Amino acid sequence: MILSRRTFLKSSLALAGVTSLSATASPLLRAVLNEDNSYRAVYLNKYRQTQLIELLAKQLHIYLDSDIHDRAIDCVEMFDDEGVIYQQLANLLAKSAINLNLTNMHRYQDQQVLLTTFLNDLTSQTPIDGYVSFGLPSGNFDPISHVPKVNGTKFTVTQTVPTLFTPLERADFVGISSPTEVSQDDIGIVNQHQTQFAALYDGPHNYSQKEFSALMQRLISTMPNNGYLAMRLFDVRQPIDNHFVSVFNDWSNLLSGKSWLEAKAQRARLQSIQAWHSEVAKFGFRIKNTHSLAPDSVLPEYLAIYEKV
Repeated sequence: MILSRRTFLKSSLALAGVTSLSATASPLLRAVLNEDNSYRAVYLNKYRQTQLIELLAKQLHIYLDSDIHDRAIDCVEMFDDEGVIYQQLANLLAKSAINLNLTNMHRYQDQQVLLTTFLNDLTSQTPIDGYVSFGLPSGNFDPISHVPKVNGTKFTVTQTVPTLFTPLERADFVGISSPTEVSQDDIGIVNQHQTQFAALYDGPHNYSQKEFSALMQRLISTMPNNGYLAMRLFDVRQPIDNHFVSVFNDWSNLLSGKSWLEAKAQRARLQSIQAWHSEVAKFGFRIKNTHSLAPDSVLPEYLAIYEKV
């Protein structure tokens, strides 16, 4: 039998009479023995820590020179509970010099520009009549506003964001059309119109199994055959993937003002891209194509486009 590094190390320490870690234990030792703690698995591994900080700068606009990174590392070394660490990071973010409204504007606009490319490719080949999206703070950040070849009604079902985290809106980045904004409470309006293309820009992991099933049932009731569904997905297969994606996704949630309970629920929904394909197939969708959203990084993030059959 071959023991994992963690099992071997824990067994060796147990034989030596060491059953728990002291506060003075080395960061590497603490990282190896705390594989159930995603923050420790990432932040106490220098290689992974560097990858994460670079990714936070590139995708979330939490830049390399921000002192919040050193404070976050101190926080992870100080606390063992992930929920406590998350709340401490939320406190650090609220007290930092980071302009959260401006930061969120940049990250949502980056996503908008990237996704617009894929939507233009799809709609240039297939006429689209009717559109709805989920997971955006406002219609101004909806990629569809920059896609010319879409007919019918266009809706953005907005998510509520606290004022402190509400992204600024750019007057110099105006789309060619404006989708109608609808709150979650008024989603019934969407069901009165045909939807040929639907998009979950926040990803299905943001919804419980029950919520996701209800959402899919609503979509298939208004979507004709050969309609399309686009979803932003994380492909989580290995434990280290789970750790890395969990911490990165936590930072996205922190920038949106979400609670640890919400972030923890999202963690529980992370799975492989094949598992997502199987889950969506239950509602009559087959995968059409998949695009990497972070091709030059270690983040396994994709845009999957499905076709209703």
